[in-house]
Amino acid sequence: MSQEFYPLRLQDNCDVEHLLAPEQNQQPFSVRNPAIEVMTDFSVVTPVTVTEGVSIDDALERMKSQHVRLLFVITLAGKFVGVISSHDIADNKAIVHMQNHGVTRDEVSVGHIMLHKEHLQSLTFDQVTHSRIGDIMLTLKSSGGQHLLVVDESELGIKRIRGIISASDVSRKLRVGFDIMYEAKSFAEIEKIITQGSDSVI
Repeated sequence: MSQEFYPLRLQDNCDVEHLLAPEQNQQPFSVRNPAIEVMTDFSVVTPVTVTEGVSIDDALERMKSQHVRLLFVITLAGKFVGVISSHDIADNKAIVHMQNHGVTRDEVSVGHIMLHKEHLQSLTFDQVTHSRIGDIMLTLKSSGGQHLLVVDESELGIKRIRGIISASDVSRKLRVGFDIMYEAKSFAEIEKIITQGSDSVI
């Protein structure tokens, strides 16, 4: 019987002095970079979900543990029905629901205050692949939201959420506060801030 696996030859590390870090291998981010670079792609990263019946405080804990500010709401059968953000939970939506229905906070579930998909707008994956970060920033600014959903279609024509773009991710990658980007009068001003920020980091 032929041997299927073999031990690999090991090397010594006497002449190795450097560690590779991601920052050394990336070009500085700019508003002219492809928009796809700030999209969380669900073909690579699993989306963080929650079911409609989960309490809002449990949903908030899930956000904290997963380091996200938005959860995709699904039915028990796994169908996408909407989203819920940390802002939704911190807002007065829960209080209004408690007052209107005479229930305690523990009885307020995700399904009671989530944003239904009928009220959500999205970009197509094709739009994102043909746009730049600056286009995304203007889209976020005009929509007034903190997140943009990205939709594509399978080979069978089934529409699905392909990914998400968050204002916080754009801000983090550009190393500029999103409030500062909103206040900037031009992209030239933003790029100046980005350059100065990059220089200060280096």
